[in-house]
Amino acid sequence: MLWLNKEKRKNKIKGIIFDLDGVLVKSHLDFNLISKEIFNSSEKKPVLEGIDNIKDPKEKARAWEILEKYERKAALSCNLTRGIIELFKFLEQRKIKRSIVTRNSKKSIYTILNRFKLRFDGIISREDAPPKPAKKPVILACKQMELLPKEVILLGDYEFDMISGRKAGVITALLKSDNQSFSKNADVIVDSISEFTKLVSEIS
Repeated sequence: MLWLNKEKRKNKIKGIIFDLDGVLVKSHLDFNLISKEIFNSSEKKPVLEGIDNIKDPKEKARAWEILEKYERKAALSCNLTRGIIELFKFLEQRKIKRSIVTRNSKKSIYTILNRFKLRFDGIISREDAPPKPAKKPVILACKQMELLPKEVILLGDYEFDMISGRKAGVITALLKSDNQSFSKNADVIVDSISEFTKLVSEIS
């Protein structure tokens, strides 16, 4: 565990915002493959923003169909990240609220929640607000939990998560992955869900 902003560790945490893919669940969403099928290009670029820039209505509809096809498959085949069940039991004991903020669709979210029988106090999908790295989805999640941003910590595995959380004023925790091991926008960096559980126990 590495604290980059030691002042933030003084805040008492009452709620957690989770990213979905890569944090709550391990899925097989290959965004490079998705991007290649949608845009017919190997150029790496954010999929949602790329689809939004498509002018032709038929092409845009086709792009959404491709993305949702991959998301549906991932939602049906993903697994819970190691340590999540133990973390949720701990949150129940401490009465700490929890929310999801994801760039994924609401349909995919509920497919996953129903599969694993998970409950959340707030859910923000791309249908509800401009997607991360915008701050609005994080602000909405705080409102759904009826908490102030300073009472909330966001756990994500990607730079968009950290930027969104930083803009919204919550504590930002980066879950290290093969794709990202550091972020200047993270207040704290953790190696695993179990390490994050330990972190929450110290600041809640």
